[in-house]
Amino acid sequence: MGLLDSLKLHAAVADGDFDVMFAGMKLPPLPAAVAKVLEEVNREEPDVVKLETIIGAELELSVRVLTTINSSLFALRTEVTSIRHAISLLGFDRVRSLILGYSMRDALPRPPGELFQQEAYWTDTLLRSLLARALARRCRPAETEAAFTAMLVADVAVPVLLTGCQTFYEPMLTEWRRRRRPLAEIEGEAHGWDHGRAGAWILRSWKFPERMAELVGTHTATPAQIAEAGLGDSVAPCIAAASLLPSCLCREPSRCDALIDLAFSSLDVPPAEWPGIHAEVRDEFTSIHVQFGLGGGHMQTTATVLGDAIRRRGLELQA
Repeated sequence: MGLLDSLKLHAAVADGDFDVMFAGMKLPPLPAAVAKVLEEVNREEPDVVKLETIIGAELELSVRVLTTINSSLFALRTEVTSIRHAISLLGFDRVRSLILGYSMRDALPRPPGELFQQEAYWTDTLLRSLLARALARRCRPAETEAAFTAMLVADVAVPVLLTGCQTFYEPMLTEWRRRRRPLAEIEGEAHGWDHGRAGAWILRSWKFPERMAELVGTHTATPAQIAEAGLGDSVAPCIAAASLLPSCLCREPSRCDALIDLAFSSLDVPPAEWPGIHAEVRDEFTSIHVQFGLGGGHMQTTATVLGDAIRRRGLELQA
């Protein structure tokens, strides 16, 4: 990068000008199959035949969809062997979230160096997405898949920024790992923006629905900020709460305590619900993590930290 380009990028980072920041990056394109799936399921009346054709044309997607529907998560008595049957059982919203999750892991860049750990990033992402869905089931049941999908792409800007703006972004990620402070707080202090806002820009460039971009853009916000943005009656508070689940790379008991308290104050989810939530997220992760190409070791780290926080409330975990 030449001096002039470096100065322009520095100014863009300082101003939160994502149009300029991302202009010089090779932003990963949304995979064609995913773009087609999103376009179809976002229609007012999705066409199951078209969706079946799109998924069926991609062998890997077909295998993952069928593996998911036949997993222990659904506990079906009869094996599902057709994509159309799988779509009818899963529903359009869950098909969208699954296809997006399976594809994004391969589509996003893998930053150089050892600071970014791919396995940990996607374990954190999947756990938080499952937690957002579990919270939504209890307070916004009509939006459970919207919660899962938004949380699945909420941190999409982190690997993109670490790849394209490494000089500016790596110190913030290093600070997060060293001090165990919220990443969004560090980003805000350094530049006045955070990866949530950057992620919303990326989703808009991918032609995601505006509401999804808004949910991603506010996933690091406080309840007051979410209400000010006009999203207080949406699934946004569920996503913001789930984002407090600590990373498997940073054992932060205080974040679990804050998560349980926030779920009670902003979502009216009482602490007594948490043994069930813990079991729900753990079991769903166990059922689908292989399809996402993940192991289970990092999940156990996070599950232990959250379990300890639940026990501090005098509650017993479910077996």
